[in-house]
Amino acid sequence: MIQTIEQAIKTENKRIKIPAKIRFDVGYRIVNEYGQALALRNGAIIFDLPSMAVRAIKKEFGKNDPDFDIEKHSVEEVAIINLSKLHSYFEEVED
Repeated sequence: MIQTIEQAIKTENKRIKIPAKIRFDVGYRIVNEYGQALALRNGAIIFDLPSMAVRAIKKEFGKNDPDFDIEKHSVEEVAIINLSKLHSYFEEVED
């Protein structure tokens, strides 16, 4: 998906910056044009690698819909956070 500079700035401003000290890992998910994440039948949404996400979603959705086109969807990077670190981070901020 190709974006203009203006589109990239708009989407960048909507993103939340998560501090590295509360970040646990990075994962990838496939989203449709409306920003909704596609999930497997077993509920899996986040994958370790972008290629794994593409392959799994293509396989799952291609079974029932032969016209499914993965190119209409995009890969999104998401931060996986440790909840205990998140709670302690907000406690530090409040002090």
